Amino acid sequence: MRGMLTLGSLDPAFKGAEKVDGGSVVLDLRSVEFVEPAGLCGLAALLELLISRSRLVGVRLSGHNVPAYLERMDFFRLFGHRIETNVDVAALEERRRGNPGTLQELINFHSEEEIPGIINRISEILTNKGYRLRERAGICATLSEICANAVEHGNSSFGAYAAVQAYQHIVSGGRERRGEEVLVAIADGGVGVRETLSRNPKYAGLVETDNDALRHALQMGVSGTGEIGRGGGLAVVGQISARAGGSLSLRSGSGRVTYYGDRTNSRNVPSFPGTFVRVSLPRITGNDQPATRTTKSKAEN
Repeated sequence: MRGMLTLGSLDPAFKGAEKVDGGSVVLDLRSVEFVEPAGLCGLAALLELLISRSRLVGVRLSGHNVPAYLERMDFFRLFGHRIETNVDVAALEERRRGNPGTLQELINFHSEEEIPGIINRISEILTNKGYRLRERAGICATLSEICANAVEHGNSSFGAYAAVQAYQHIVSGGRERRGEEVLVAIADGGVGVRETLSRNPKYAGLVETDNDALRHALQMGVSGTGEIGRGGGLAVVGQISARAGGSLSLRSGSGRVTYYGDRTNSRNVPSFPGTFVRVSLPRITGNDQPATRTTKSKAEN
């Protein structure tokens, strides 16, 4: 993989992980120059999968910026004792940290009691980026439901992971526009969307593939329980993101669906062990002119 670490760039590693059975394995990330929240959560889920199947998991990194960013995002606090790496983590930990108000470090959560802290941090980031109270309330309420789904349906040994970061001069969508963007990523290691929806007799015959299940999950009111008031989180977040020119991407099993509002793209991908949600929340600033992307380039996730 080269350049930016996203969930999509980890596809070859997820495909290879299906064949791992004992022994040791090394994940070579030395070509990575930039990491976004989706890549960070995807890496966490991949490592959980590899650690469960391997005697020893190694991670190779190069340069200073990527290891320093991973340390800043608490990656080594969560995985440093579980993997073998070529990074001098102790030297990185000696750096004095600031809190720029633009990120939620990689966090591992297992219960609904932990969710308010995550949502409060996301609200702080949105506040710092100038999102209005009404915008923040809608985004945080629906992201809270997504996190609750991750806890409820992501019943696994590692629970769920989340990471958030705000950027400048990168705006997702069909064309480049100058602005700001908040990226949210949530990954769990549960049974996946298809099995969850199959538990509801109403959808059991409509989710023959993982992509079928993901497309249904993006519809208002669709849930595995059929309870009134459930199944709105993904649909509402997708609508909020699309109105801003962003996107909502879902992965589960061998399916991936990305919702842009006016269109939905889907394709088959290497199996993901659970469910993955990536949300981009852009804000256009200044003139709506093509921007020079100084932070990162667009990538499919």
